[in-house]
Amino acid sequence: MASAESQEKKKLSKAEKKAARKQAKSQHLLLKHDGIATSETPTKFLLIGNGGLLNGIQQELLAPLFKHYGQVEEIVMLPGKPYSFVCYREIDRAIKAHDNLQGYVLRDGLGPTNIRMYLSYVTQVPKNSINCENLPAGLILIEDFIDQSLERELLESITWEDGSATCESQSAQQSLKHRRVKHHGYEFLYSTNNIDKDNPMPDGMPALFGQVIDDIMATGHVQCRPDQLTINQYQPGQGIPPHIDTHSAFEDAIIALSLGSQVLMEFSHPDGRHIPVLLPPRSLVIMTGEARYLWSHGITPRKGDIVPSATTDTKGGLTLMPRSVRTSLTFRAIRREPCKCDYPSRCDSQQNQTIVKAIQEHNPSASLPTSEQEAAVLEQTHVHQVYDRIAEHFSDTRHKPWPRVAEFLNKLAPGSVVMDVGCGNGKYLGVNRSLYTIGCDRSQHLVDICRQRQFQAFTSDALELPVRSASVDACICIAVIHHFSTQARREKAVQEIVRILNSGGQALIYVWAVEQERNKKKSNYLKDSKTSDKVQIANNGATDCEQEAVDTNLETERRNGNACLQNPETDSSISNQNSKATVNESHSITASPSNVGCSDTSQDCCKSKGTADREDVPDIERRNGVGEKGVGEKGVGVPQGKDPKVTSTDSDVHLQTTDNTLPIHKNRTQFVQPDLLVPWHLKIKKDTGQGSPSKDLTAQNEAAQSVVYHRYYHVFKEGELEKLCLCVGDTEVVSSYYDQGNWCVVFKKK
Repeated sequence: MASAESQEKKKLSKAEKKAARKQAKSQHLLLKHDGIATSETPTKFLLIGNGGLLNGIQQELLAPLFKHYGQVEEIVMLPGKPYSFVCYREIDRAIKAHDNLQGYVLRDGLGPTNIRMYLSYVTQVPKNSINCENLPAGLILIEDFIDQSLERELLESITWEDGSATCESQSAQQSLKHRRVKHHGYEFLYSTNNIDKDNPMPDGMPALFGQVIDDIMATGHVQCRPDQLTINQYQPGQGIPPHIDTHSAFEDAIIALSLGSQVLMEFSHPDGRHIPVLLPPRSLVIMTGEARYLWSHGITPRKGDIVPSATTDTKGGLTLMPRSVRTSLTFRAIRREPCKCDYPSRCDSQQNQTIVKAIQEHNPSASLPTSEQEAAVLEQTHVHQVYDRIAEHFSDTRHKPWPRVAEFLNKLAPGSVVMDVGCGNGKYLGVNRSLYTIGCDRSQHLVDICRQRQFQAFTSDALELPVRSASVDACICIAVIHHFSTQARREKAVQEIVRILNSGGQALIYVWAVEQERNKKKSNYLKDSKTSDKVQIANNGATDCEQEAVDTNLETERRNGNACLQNPETDSSISNQNSKATVNESHSITASPSNVGCSDTSQDCCKSKGTADREDVPDIERRNGVGEKGVGEKGVGVPQGKDPKVTSTDSDVHLQTTDNTLPIHKNRTQFVQPDLLVPWHLKIKKDTGQGSPSKDLTAQNEAAQSVVYHRYYHVFKEGELEKLCLCVGDTEVVSSYYDQGNWCVVFKKK
């Protein structure tokens, strides 16, 4: 009998030791990361380890447990934390709760996993609550705008077609990855983020929704009567990426009526401010002025929101409220004239007008910028527009992650939150499934490809990330920074990465290097210039880090018996620019098969690249004839088959340019200056029109088989990237290295 009792005591001792170890670990992490010290002396304040919002614990679950042992003054739950606090009125009540609830299992048998609480005494409790009162300027929130009866009537009036719907009805009703969508009045075109103003939908606006519009106009907050309605249905766990409604498409007020469920809509300002706004059921939110034009808004895809608790005796703390099915009615008025708002940095109308003005004034087609506005125009024309046009083709050349980028991701702790700034087609988003990885890219079309691959991604400019400060554990930025055209903009991009990193978080940055030969060893990029013509043609623009895909591509050509010289994508050409060219003008020269050479390419802005990548970009290696210039859509693309007027020498093709004009890099050669244009060769598919920048252009150039796009790059010299990362402050370079023609830095936020 004594032996049995001793054995039972020994088992209990092991359990107690295990609990003590876990509690000690929890206390250590709490002190290390949040600076909260526990107390060995009992106090009125209890820390509940594993009982926080991050664990999916609701205040309503904790309140009855702790109230059983005495009067609770407050329960404090902090966003994003795996712990919470209970404040008792009397110390002896706290001691009783501590002794009886130590190791208590929450959701025992109810949740996906059991959660064991570890309690500790603390001397003070932080104060934190969600701020839904200080709204962004211009944002108006009207609660209970409609009653439950009208809410039910509106929901019952919405019909969702099944899979047998006609093509016409399906075009106005879509099942997107993040929500189900239906339109009235005018269809919103997600491919362009705009509407066709000359093509209203035949059924017009249903009468019941017209009555709601009457009530909206009666508020006096809306000047232009809405004539377009988008209905979004969100299941729990669905959301919408941060965005700003297109300025050129809609007038000032953007109006949303929430039906069925509450949701937390998150607003982000370019300066880093972040304001979550709780939209209760039947509430109306009206975005005007700054809130409409400058702040981005979105809904994080999750199954619950952290909201003020409805419990009356806990001083309005926070709790986790599960979402149910929510239907949103978004009313907007179609804009008939260009937008003239006070926020040109976010306005597509004014940015396009700037580009048109530059063309009309015959500014150099691509020159080093001397102002912030010129830099934005250069990047809009020779980076953003290009990638939107080549997105599908670009994605087809991006497959396998680079080994050292994958190594960086695989070394991160499981559960780490990682941001891929410039994620391209999402090549790195699935490298390590134990991480929570989110991507963003400037190209909407590439973001759409990410979503098709079931990755989390949203559209964003790397200079203004709509992400909370100190919210991610690690960040990668592969081949992005070299697309910013001024030092200040490159610094701003790095500053944004530092801002969103947690203290101690690390970032990996890759940029293209000036030095394509190092330690007397040429990069594969330069080596390819000495290969046979046939290999050069098959490579068709593979970069130094992309040889694996090139070899695969060449082997495929051999197996299929394709004649490389018959492939229109392998025609040799070079694009050059004339000092009289406009901002969007590019040139091309065709070559005979005997003069075919390899193209020059690099890693690209907001695009993932890898050892299995390749870019199909033609260029010329030898002398060529003369011709005349051609201009593609918005001047970015140039059809092949036209000859610009140039002068030719034995070594290269030259143009008379001003000192400030950006040169177009000659393939497979060393870089001669840091700022330049690099071509991308895109095949035109005549049968569908895809790949062509303009239907009219295709019709006028029936013989044209490809388009050349020019992308801006600033190539980095040795040490330049390290200095860039250090100059923004609050950083420490962990390591730097050279990786096949690229400079790479890992830095840590202090």
